[in-house]
Amino acid sequence: MTATEPSPAVRALPPLRVARERFLSGRPLPDGVPEEVLAAWRRARFFGVPHDLREPAADPPRPPRSPLLGAARPVLERIAPTLGAGPSVLLLTDARLRVLWTSGSAPGLIPCSVLSEQEVGHNSAVLALRRRARAEVHGPEHFLDVWQDVSAVSVPLLAPAGGQPLGTLTVASRLRSGRPPHPQAGLAEAAAAAVEAALPARAAGPERVLLEAYLKAARSQDRAVVALDGRNRLINAAAERLATPEVLRALEHTARAARHTDAPGAAELPEGAGCDARIDLVRQEGAVVGIVAVLEPTGENTPRTRPRPLPCLAGSSPPWRHAAERAAGLARSAGPVLLTGERGTGKTALARELLGPGAPQLVDAAEGGSLEGELARWAGDGPLVLRHAERLTQPAVAALNSLLDAHPDTRLLVTHTPGTPPGPCLQRLLDKLAARTVVLPPLRERTEDIRELLSALAPRAPHRATRH
Repeated sequence: MTATEPSPAVRALPPLRVARERFLSGRPLPDGVPEEVLAAWRRARFFGVPHDLREPAADPPRPPRSPLLGAARPVLERIAPTLGAGPSVLLLTDARLRVLWTSGSAPGLIPCSVLSEQEVGHNSAVLALRRRARAEVHGPEHFLDVWQDVSAVSVPLLAPAGGQPLGTLTVASRLRSGRPPHPQAGLAEAAAAAVEAALPARAAGPERVLLEAYLKAARSQDRAVVALDGRNRLINAAAERLATPEVLRALEHTARAARHTDAPGAAELPEGAGCDARIDLVRQEGAVVGIVAVLEPTGENTPRTRPRPLPCLAGSSPPWRHAAERAAGLARSAGPVLLTGERGTGKTALARELLGPGAPQLVDAAEGGSLEGELARWAGDGPLVLRHAERLTQPAVAALNSLLDAHPDTRLLVTHTPGTPPGPCLQRLLDKLAARTVVLPPLRERTEDIRELLSALAPRAPHRATRH
């Protein structure tokens, strides 16, 4: 809980009333007007707020769904009866000072749907949000004529994690001289504390809601289930066997569209996807936060297993298969691809296979020499495999960066072996290719591939070592 000093205006209400009348008529002000109050009047005049406002000019749309209101309503409905029979109003606003909930009535309190300073001038909710502490505004401190006999206290509502302001809680009543602070300041602070205590229970993030929807849909291992929100992806083994990278990208597009349009999603899968998708929207507090897609194969009774896209490469372990399939998916679209991994993981072999039939141009930075001219002559003319990017000189990396800036859709496969810290130019290249990077798993993580590799590299050699 927080506390403030009594409002400076309360100590001298009659002189402040005179000062306000002089301010509105453009006459010189008496001495002793609090600078904060004077600055608030000036802002209201700058914003064009009419001091004789009786009704708001227009009601801004009230937010249809508010996690703050969901957490606060049960608390406020229990507290509202404690206001008693006296003329008092309890108000809840969001961080934009839009009124979400109100209870009670008091003379002089016009029914406002927003308490922003641009609409109604100075008030306690504005001040509490600015200070992030309890604030009071009394009588002539207000700019509006109808609030000259109103006394109000507001307390900010802060998020449990991070402390960012979520809104305000206000108690307004008839002005009472000689009774600072506001007689219901304690009630306002207690109500705000109760609302903040209820927030964590209602603050489950959308990622948690998406996870729960995914787990519910994927209870049966036979169902191919994908949950997406445009940023995160949850996919079970059945869906991984069935969905191609193009299908997943289409589902991510559907998830983003559903979040922004708040409409039922209809996935437009690419031609030849081999499956259909049934889309269910995932909602939190009524708002769409993602989708759950159940995939069903077309023309088959069971999910099909995708053939390995690179059958000429040895290796069938899941880590290698996953990396090779991701690289193949990236290579099917225009743009460079970065293959990174330890020595001997098959980066160059994979690069050659990704470029398909023919003999792609091969440039090896480890062989030394100046490559700037060679890269400039190539200029995106045909596919290129660039080996050992970590061995490129700074001028060569700069030339490659310039080339990619000019030809972002070029067919370029770059291999990189992590080791020494990269220089600024190489780091820029790695950052540029971050979204199209495939990390190849080391052999120690795919020991089952060693026998296949030995058979492919030395088919007649004895493989006695693999048994030890």
